Amino acid sequence: MRYHERMAADETALPRIEEELERSRQSAGLLLDSLAQKLGIDRAAHNARNRIERAASYVHSHSMKDLATGIGRFVRQRPGPSLCIAVAAGYLVGRALRPR
Repeated sequence: MRYHERMAADETALPRIEEELERSRQSAGLLLDSLAQKLGIDRAAHNARNRIERAASYVHSHSMKDLATGIGRFVRQRPGPSLCIAVAAGYLVGRALRPR
């Protein structure tokens, strides 16, 4: 069974993903607001915050199978940006899990 099929089968993961995405959205929003004020780039920060909120809304309103299908389609259509996103996500997860 492929990875996205296993993920689609595990619908119990969706609430955990939604919760983590919501926490990330809130943290990113606060960080972006702070940076925007310091750097005077309110418009860019506002756009980034809107994108994060749309992503959270999308995850909340779709099933795991829909999410896995959408991610698979995105990766096939845009392999370069997908690789960059995967590297960045791996880095952030590694930093979060590193003992202090």
